[in-house]
Amino acid sequence: MLNPFKLFLWLYFGIYAAYAMDFETFYQQVHIQSLEKNYIRFRGRKLLSYESYHLISDAKEKEKLYDSLVLVFTKISRFIIFNEQSGVGISTELGSHLQFDIKYYETLENIGIRGEIKAMCVLPYFDKCILLGYQAF
Repeated sequence: MLNPFKLFLWLYFGIYAAYAMDFETFYQQVHIQSLEKNYIRFRGRKLLSYESYHLISDAKEKEKLYDSLVLVFTKISRFIIFNEQSGVGISTELGSHLQFDIKYYETLENIGIRGEIKAMCVLPYFDKCILLGYQAF
C-alpha cells in the first residue's frame, strides 16, 4: 500500500505533467486544429494560428472569423507607432502589423528589433494584442 503522501505527490505531479504544455507545443496544436477548422475556443472566441488564417482565401470565411483570436509567434522587424491613445504598433518579420496597449511599450522596447514575441491578437485588424509570457502591469 502506498503512503498517502507519496500517493498525493504521484497524483499531483502525474496530473500536472499531463496538462503542462509549452508555447510552441500549444501553437502547433492550435495550428493543426485551425487547419482542420476544429477551432480551439478561448473565452468563447475561436483561436487560430497566424499561418492558418492567411491560408484562408475565401473572404466570407474570413469574415466569419471576425473577433476571433489569432496567435502570432514571430520576430519584431520595426516599431511603427507610439502614442498615448493608440498604443504601440509594430511590424513583424511575417509582414503583420500588430497593435498593443501602451502598457507593453517598455517590454517591447526591451525585446527589441529582431527579438522574438508571442502574441495573441483580435481579428481582422490584429489589434488589441497581448504579449504571452510577460507580465502586464
